[in-house]
Amino acid sequence: MNRIIRTALLSLAMVFTINSSLWAWSEHPLLAHQVLSRIPQLASSESIEVRELRSFLFRNEKAIELKLAELEDWSRQNLPNYDPLPEALAFKATGNKEDIVIRFYHAIRINPNVKMRLYLHLLPGEEAEGKPTVLPQELTTLSDVSEMKRTVYLALSEGDMVSPLSVLVSANDEPDYGFDLGLYEDNNTEHGKIYGFGSQPFGNPNLDYGSQAPFHMGFYHEAKIIFKFGAFLKKTYPEYRIQQYKVLSELAFELGEDYWAYRFMGWGMHYLGDMSMPYHTAPLPGTSTLKMLWINIKAMIGLSRSKDNAVQLVSNKHSVLERFQWLELRKAYETNDSLHPMLVALQNPVEMVEYNSQFPVHIAAMGSVDVSKQVNKTLLKWVPKKLIADPKFEASGSAELQELNKSIEEYKGKEGVDQMNLAIAQRFSNYSMHIASYYNAINKN
Repeated sequence: MNRIIRTALLSLAMVFTINSSLWAWSEHPLLAHQVLSRIPQLASSESIEVRELRSFLFRNEKAIELKLAELEDWSRQNLPNYDPLPEALAFKATGNKEDIVIRFYHAIRINPNVKMRLYLHLLPGEEAEGKPTVLPQELTTLSDVSEMKRTVYLALSEGDMVSPLSVLVSANDEPDYGFDLGLYEDNNTEHGKIYGFGSQPFGNPNLDYGSQAPFHMGFYHEAKIIFKFGAFLKKTYPEYRIQQYKVLSELAFELGEDYWAYRFMGWGMHYLGDMSMPYHTAPLPGTSTLKMLWINIKAMIGLSRSKDNAVQLVSNKHSVLERFQWLELRKAYETNDSLHPMLVALQNPVEMVEYNSQFPVHIAAMGSVDVSKQVNKTLLKWVPKKLIADPKFEASGSAELQELNKSIEEYKGKEGVDQMNLAIAQRFSNYSMHIASYYNAINKN
């Protein structure tokens, strides 16, 4: 029986193959700005000087070496499923400015091909006003930049003076630009072969952005039987990234390097924000443990239709929730709709919980899992069945998804759009508290 269950759970990895190739919230700066612009200390801060990463690293090489060594010790002691950094990749103060950036990338184990431009992510309605801009393909390693073309990216140069808020808000989106791609041994990359993360536990290693899944998703609250026979589900790294960038942000503040302090903080906020998305913390919202096991046991004996259907439906639901959020939020900005439920929710967080190292798992992810079944019910009630209940239909890229708001209104009237907005707004009130708490923890002094 144990062998059957173990095999079934390994088969369950296929469910994550498609679902985990998707983003969490789309265009994080649209969310983050509503939260962070309401922090008086941040909104009123004086401008800070832009610094190239190479300059920051070279000026502070020894301090960074010591801090990253402390972080590695912390990770080994506090993250039970952590794959240690290979000793050869530990950051050392060598005095060599030429290779210092790549040594840093290797030490924090991100994709060494990241673009790392100096730029600002402008919000809908903001204009470049004749200033130089950056093309989306200059910011990301991804080949598909179609969604990014709706955003204006303002080019910066070292020495420019910018507001801390604009740096922090812009940085909230960057981890989706390729930071966590190709980090596993089976991703056919040179860095994946040396980083020590082993084989990709779930997600499709052959998809353009599928390999980032275990760094942006965290399944911490499944039934014990799931974890007992499906240990691969524990191999997730949001906690690692959140703590990593928190530590680097705090160090940069201590060193008087405010530009990189805010940029690192924004990176950490991205991963913490992902934990408020139900499809990043619950593998199959609305599906019981026994049903998941039964689906995969049937697949083992050649009856794969139920599993294939489950894969397609959870992928479609994820696409719908994310697309609706993005369309509605951009519309709210473009029309200056200050009373839009999503904007109101982002400006009105739930009761504050003080941040600590357990916060991502026991506050952010747990809260997301708790409402995942209700979010699933909302989708089933208000979204056209073709989009979320027809396993023969591929929602991603469909005309129905492109005009999702109109599709829902035609199906259920304005009430359908309103109910979807309220469901996401509930999540956004929690998201708001999460990243505000993270900000407070870093700026506690």
